[in-house]
Amino acid sequence: MMMNLKAKLKKAAVVLLTMALTACSETGTDPNTTENTANTVKTESGVNSTSADITTEAEPEITEPPAPEIKTVSFCATGDNLIHAPIYNQAKTENGYDFTAAYQNVADMIARADVAVLNQETLICNDMYEPSTYPCFNSPIALGDHMIDIGFDVFTLANNHCLDYGEKGMSYSLDYWDGKDQVTAGTYRDIADKNNIRVAEYGGIKFSFLSYTQYTNGLSLPQGSEMVIGDVNDLEGMIADVKAAKQLSEVCVVALHWGIENSDQIEDWQRTYAQALADAGADIIIGNHPHVLRDIEMIKREDGGETLCAYSLGNFISSQSVGQNLIGGILEFNVTLTEGEKYAEISDVKLNPIVTHYDYGYSNVRLYKLSDYTPELASSHGVREYSTFSYDYILEVLKKNIDEKYLVLP
Repeated sequence: MMMNLKAKLKKAAVVLLTMALTACSETGTDPNTTENTANTVKTESGVNSTSADITTEAEPEITEPPAPEIKTVSFCATGDNLIHAPIYNQAKTENGYDFTAAYQNVADMIARADVAVLNQETLICNDMYEPSTYPCFNSPIALGDHMIDIGFDVFTLANNHCLDYGEKGMSYSLDYWDGKDQVTAGTYRDIADKNNIRVAEYGGIKFSFLSYTQYTNGLSLPQGSEMVIGDVNDLEGMIADVKAAKQLSEVCVVALHWGIENSDQIEDWQRTYAQALADAGADIIIGNHPHVLRDIEMIKREDGGETLCAYSLGNFISSQSVGQNLIGGILEFNVTLTEGEKYAEISDVKLNPIVTHYDYGYSNVRLYKLSDYTPELASSHGVREYSTFSYDYILEVLKKNIDEKYLVLP
C-alpha cells in the first residue's frame, strides 16, 4: 500500500507540473518564448530571422569641404608731407602747434583705411631744433603727433631731406619715432636695425615695409657712421631685402623716393627697377619725390601674380609755387589673401585726387578732396600769382597722367 500511495502521489505531481507548463505556454508568459517572438521577423523569402541577423546599410554622410578663409585689408597711401614755413607758422598757437585746419578736409579718408602709409618728407627732430623750411627742413613733433591722430600707421623716412640736419638730426628723428607705436622704415641706427625688417599685422595679414631714396641732396653720413639709409641705387640690395621680407610676411610694401623733380614722365630705368622688385616678391610699390603725379600700373610678375606700382603720388601737402605741385592723390585699394593661394590679390585700385589750396601770400594752407573743390576756389588760389592754375587745369593734369580706370573724378 505504501508503494501504491507513493506512485499515486508521483503521478499526481506529474499531472500538475504538465498543466502548469501548458498554461505558461498558452498565456505567453514564458520570458524566453516572449523574447524570441518579439525579435523574430519574416523575410521576403518567408524564412524567419531575428533582427540581430539583419544589417541595415546607413546612407553615407555628405560633408562639404570648409570654405577657404579670406582676409581683406583696406589700404591707402599718399605723397610727400612737405611742411614749408607757411604751414607750420599758421599752425602755431600760444600752447604749441595745431595742424588740424590744414588736414581736416581729408582726414576721414585716412582714418577709414586699415593701413595708411605716409612719406614724411621733412625731418621731425624731436624738437631739438626750431622748425625750419627749405632747403633744410625740420618740423615740430606736433606735426608727427597729428599725422598719427588722423590715422597714419606707417611712415616712410628715406628721402632726399633725411640728412638735412646731418647724422645728429637723423638720430633725433629716430628718437621721436622710437617713442611711437607706428611703423617706420628707411632710416636706421645701424645695419642690424636695417636688417630687422619692419613687419606688422593688419586684419590678420602680415605686411612688411621697406623704404629707399635715390638722393640725399648731395649730403652723406660722416665716414665711420653706423647709421644707414635705404638706397634706391643699390638694386641688388633692394632685391635681397624684398626676398628676405617675403620670408617674414605675406605682403611686401616698398616705398621708393625716386625720379626727377617736377617731371611727370616715368623713366625707363624706373620701369626696369619696378619689374625687378616685383619679380623678387614686392606686392606694392609706392613712388614719391617728383612732387607731381605719375601713372599707376599693375605689373605682371614671374610667379603669375601682379604688383601694384604707383610711380609718384605727388605731394600730400606743401606750399610750393607751381600749380602742378598742388595736385596730389590718395591711393586706395584692397589687399585680399585667400587661404591656399600663392599670393595676395590687389583690387579696387583708385586714386582720389586732392588739392592743396592757399590764399594769396601763402596764407591759410589747406587740403581739399577734388570732389569738394570748386571752380570758384581754383580761381581764387594764391598760386595764380606765380603759376597757371584753374579747375580745368586740374582736370587736364589728372587725365594726362593717370590711367582713367584708376582715376576718381567728380
